[in-house]
Amino acid sequence: MPRVAHLRKYFNLVNDVIRDDDVYENVYIGDVLSFAISHIKDRSIWITIQNNINVIAVATLRDVKAIILTEGVKPDANMLQKSKQENIPIFTTELSHFETAKLLILQEKEGQNETLL
Repeated sequence: MPRVAHLRKYFNLVNDVIRDDDVYENVYIGDVLSFAISHIKDRSIWITIQNNINVIAVATLRDVKAIILTEGVKPDANMLQKSKQENIPIFTTELSHFETAKLLILQEKEGQNETLL
């Protein structure tokens, strides 16, 4: 299983929340919060551009292990504060959703000693 802590190698951790033993099993990509509520699987990484406190509310409903904000988006102050309270790491990147997902796939394959694409 891939570890959340390994995401620091590729993305900027902005809230200093990290648990070295946390693992994730899925990745969800989406920006519509009402849709995310019903589609994110537990123990997922969530890739989004939504940067408000409502993202943290949805993340806690689904046991999201980390959030990655793409396209250079930064969390607003309320999201940042609530993510610390809920112990949900937030990472940022300049990459697109697609590039972020591709990097996660390659990182997972590398961790499994598979041939990289």
